[in-house]
Amino acid sequence: MDKDQIKSELVDISNKILEKYSEMDVVETISVMNMAAKTIFLGSLKVYNYEVIPNVMRDLEKELKGYGELVVRDQKVTPCCSPSYTHISFNITIPN
Repeated sequence: MDKDQIKSELVDISNKILEKYSEMDVVETISVMNMAAKTIFLGSLKVYNYEVIPNVMRDLEKELKGYGELVVRDQKVTPCCSPSYTHISFNITIPN
């Protein structure tokens, strides 16, 4: 398993999905947790247009499910001094 290649692919996929829905966020990196029996890749996206959230989540699930065990979550965030958005996070667990 080439972790750097997977990490790069996940960043590219995430950014293509954001671009597809004209979102202004850019995913710069994916976190990697190395464990004895598995490796977990953690990513997050900010989506400002609430209407596209189901589509973004569906596209993420479709594009990322082939990598390993996938979990996608969303949470509404309302900061005090900037526009509200939905934080969509995903983690992919791949056995070593």
